[in-house]
Amino acid sequence: MEFGADVWWLVSLGITAVTSVIGFFLKRTMAKQDEHEKDINEIKRTYVNKDELKEFKNDVNKGLDKLQRDVDSIKENTLTRREFLQSQSKTESKIDKIYDLLIRRRNGNDS
Repeated sequence: MEFGADVWWLVSLGITAVTSVIGFFLKRTMAKQDEHEKDINEIKRTYVNKDELKEFKNDVNKGLDKLQRDVDSIKENTLTRREFLQSQSKTESKIDKIYDLLIRRRNGNDS
C-alpha cells in the first residue's frame, strides 16, 4: 500500500495535534508540580512538631503565670485611687490644723 501526499499530510497533522495536546497537559502538570513544590517547601519551613509546640505552650503558660503573679503583686502593693485621695485628705486636714496653730501662736493665742 502506498499512501499519497494528502494522507501523509493528515498523519503529520494528527501527530502534531497529539504532540501539542501532550505538551499542553505536560506543561500544566509541571506548573502544578512546581506550585506543589513551593507549598511543600513552605510547609517544611514553617513546620512545628508536637514537642516544639508543647515547649512553646509551656513557655507561654509560664509567661502568663508570671504576668498574673506580677499583676496580683501590683494589686496588693499599690494604693487605689480612693485610698490615695483619702490619705491626701487626711494630710491636708493635718496641715490645716498646723497652719491654724501657727496663726494662733503668731497672734498671741497659745490655746
